[in-house]
Amino acid sequence: MSLIDLSLSGLSEPGTKLIEKVSDAIGVLYEPTRIRKKAKAESDAKRTELISRLELDGIEKRAVERFIKRETKRQENIENITINAAKNLSDTDNIADIDEDWIEAFFRECEDISDEQMQTIWSRILSEESKSRGSFSRRTLKLLSTFNKEEANLVTFFGKFVWQAKSLTPILTTDKQGNTDDITFAELSILDSLGVIQQGIGYGLIFGEKTGTVLYYGQPVSVEFKEDTPETWTFPTGPAVLTPLGAELMKICGSTPDPDYLAKVIKKIEAEDSQVKLKIITK
Repeated sequence: MSLIDLSLSGLSEPGTKLIEKVSDAIGVLYEPTRIRKKAKAESDAKRTELISRLELDGIEKRAVERFIKRETKRQENIENITINAAKNLSDTDNIADIDEDWIEAFFRECEDISDEQMQTIWSRILSEESKSRGSFSRRTLKLLSTFNKEEANLVTFFGKFVWQAKSLTPILTTDKQGNTDDITFAELSILDSLGVIQQGIGYGLIFGEKTGTVLYYGQPVSVEFKEDTPETWTFPTGPAVLTPLGAELMKICGSTPDPDYLAKVIKKIEAEDSQVKLKIITK
């Protein structure tokens, strides 16, 4: 039976189901903030009374206080992430049967995350996993737990360069000296060290037909090659590809499209490769 007071949550049915699944897996107790604040004052008084009754010396007493404070903060973090994930779900979402071992691993990695922005990222992961089991590996959870806010912001920034072809593919244009536009080599190196991308001399998109379509944040862009020979049906995408970890993070990083970047990419690819023409498909 769920430990969560669902009658006051005001959530969608899928959100309620998610909280029930989390509760069944790790016993999260969620109560609305107005109730929690009142309960906190009462629990603080009871905690002080309890510790005073225990026959503990100074260091043991301090250890108990530290343990309670740490676990209370962790509980608060877990509840914040869980309720925000539930709020991300709408009535039309279908909730998958999340693996309980995955849930336990998830909260082990994020229970010490107090920053609101970072909690938002973890909430997105939980809500997406609840809609599609297996969307995020435990390895991704482990690596993401090591990210600081600046690194997370860099991942979000990098997301604006990512397109949907056969797979998620970053397209980075370069100048005549080989330097990437809009993002520095140092930033790419950080992303590489984090395991988000893999850098190389240069990558490209290969097409199986003379014409095709790629998507930029849902915006279709047609690709047409001028030659009939399949060997020419390719254009460069720059010095980086997403790793499996990077592809998973792109789903929840919170990036938004950049129309200026889109126009620049189309113009630059056509200017540097006379064998291909890209065109935004308007509805």
